[in-house]
Amino acid sequence: MKSNKLTFAPLLVVLFCITLGYSYAQTYNMPGGTITTCSGNFYDTGGSGGNYGNGENIVTTFCAPAGQCVTITFTDIDLRNNDQLGIYDGPNNTSPQLALFENVTNGSGTYTSTTGCLTVWFTSNNSQNENGWVASISCSAGCIGGCTNPAALNYDPTATYDDGTCTYPAPDYTHPTVGIQNEFVGSCLVTDCGPSTYTDDGGNGANYSDNINNIYRVFCPDAAGQCMQVTFNSFDMYTGNTLDYLIVKNGPTQNSTDIIQLNSTNNGTPGPYTSTDPSGCLTFRFYSSGVNNATGWNATLQCVPCAGGPNGMDNNDCTNMTPLCSSATVSGNATGPGIEAEGCTGNACPAGGENHSNWYTFTAQTTGTLNITITPATGTDDYDFAIYGPNATCASLGNPIRCTDSGTTGTTGLGGDTDNTEDVTGNGQLATMNVIAGESYILVVDEWSPNAGSGYDLSFSGTASLDCTILPVELADFYVEYNTEFAENTIVWTTESERECDYWEVEHSMDGKNWEVVQKMNGQGTTTNKTQYLYSHPVAQAGVHYYRLNQYDFDGSNTYSTVKTVNILDDQYDLLSATPNPTSGITEVIYNSYKDEDVYLSVTSHNGAQIVKTELKAERGGNRFNLDLSEHAEGMYFITITTSDKVYATRVNKQ
Repeated sequence: MKSNKLTFAPLLVVLFCITLGYSYAQTYNMPGGTITTCSGNFYDTGGSGGNYGNGENIVTTFCAPAGQCVTITFTDIDLRNNDQLGIYDGPNNTSPQLALFENVTNGSGTYTSTTGCLTVWFTSNNSQNENGWVASISCSAGCIGGCTNPAALNYDPTATYDDGTCTYPAPDYTHPTVGIQNEFVGSCLVTDCGPSTYTDDGGNGANYSDNINNIYRVFCPDAAGQCMQVTFNSFDMYTGNTLDYLIVKNGPTQNSTDIIQLNSTNNGTPGPYTSTDPSGCLTFRFYSSGVNNATGWNATLQCVPCAGGPNGMDNNDCTNMTPLCSSATVSGNATGPGIEAEGCTGNACPAGGENHSNWYTFTAQTTGTLNITITPATGTDDYDFAIYGPNATCASLGNPIRCTDSGTTGTTGLGGDTDNTEDVTGNGQLATMNVIAGESYILVVDEWSPNAGSGYDLSFSGTASLDCTILPVELADFYVEYNTEFAENTIVWTTESERECDYWEVEHSMDGKNWEVVQKMNGQGTTTNKTQYLYSHPVAQAGVHYYRLNQYDFDGSNTYSTVKTVNILDDQYDLLSATPNPTSGITEVIYNSYKDEDVYLSVTSHNGAQIVKTELKAERGGNRFNLDLSEHAEGMYFITITTSDKVYATRVNKQ
């Protein structure tokens, strides 16, 4: 406790002498502001013997000269209830807090800066007060300011504290702060297996902005058989509340299933988190309040092999678009945006690009009017579309001549309105097209709804008729299977008949772009008999293997088949997964199969009781189904799937 001020006359001379003898020691009675010093006595506003005042709110910072660290030693602290004394390691009261005192008697403590400065913040209420505190100030060598982050461009390994001068390489991707055309999507879809860096809008070293209203962006793989994974190198939301949050979503759109919602309770290095969606995509949606902010996040995005990701061959991408050869109705459905990001300009329809897309091409056979109708199988699904042309190419789409981002559900198309393009506020209907014979167009149908939908019917009307040009490939069947026992891919194709067929070449690729001939087989010339061909290709490399056939006639002309793929997973990734886990009821189970076959599912409880035993139809590649545990007791459940190649097992926690 601080001693009372001396009032006895005989002691005045002694006190005066003592004061003179130590006149070099400066006294600081909580003056406020910033002071550079290495010595002195430090008291509350009442000084060495009096009480502090009511209703005080004072911040004082003590800094050491360059290269030194300041220390404050409190030998006595006496505070009333609701009066607070905080000590902070840095130049202000937003620096890291070292201690907080309230309603304390005979408190003490020694605090040394790591930054060269200590800040003291004192507040008192308007009722009663106390003696406050007695402290002394000193310095020691060893505080060197500089950049302490090894990831920074100007990292200084000799620095003992970070002085805020760090400069960083620009991240590959930052989070947007506003949406495109009245939507919540703020950036174009990205297809990039990285590794790449992704941060909040402040980039590396700065805070995220306030008032970001649930804006999102989407990252997807740029290779088949891959799924996106995010690893947070740092994550820091404002700790004063949990209002600021980042949602990691499993899929390519705004309302895809949440993997996790991260807020200040997750500060540190949460994750990693990996997509199990058929698209292989992850979506990030961020909200910040207008209260305070923090340094946000620095994350690494990369791809990992997976059983359920995109196959790279569906018409999810423009380069694999389906030709429409007549005005007949066709059915479509999509599992994601493919492995190429296409069609997005970042400031107009289609806002953000693709979600679950199918690409088509058609040519006008006759001049006239053209109407299009897209009818979802589920009336609550939200479908959009865009048309490019005339005579556009995938490499040079240009701006769409018709485009809707309407937020309405149900039927959409051409012919129900007079506008050529519309944003989310539109009605889903655009103007009829006038087409000229011979002109070609590219159409993308995109589902915004998060569940990959139940599909749709695409129909045409008007006075124009459609045509297409395709190369005839006379194949009854063509598929590829992986044989785990012999580590080889079996390529099988069947023809119903052949005419002037000289030979076949089997071509193989690991990226779908660079091809090599791995086998040549004689054709049957001309025959009306069914012929089956088989070739076994030894493989040692995990990953997606691409195969196509090149059929040559006797006159030297040739025709390519469609491309088939098989995804060979390394044991590290050839796993059975279940999400969400833990679950309160339904969890999605994902596994891999190297052939079309019947597999066997078994689910047992923690006490050994078998609750499910059934047969499943598996297809080549990734397979998924929903397991409903909602009617079963809480606890651990063990899932086993047996294929002809492997037994998969995992566990699910029912809560």
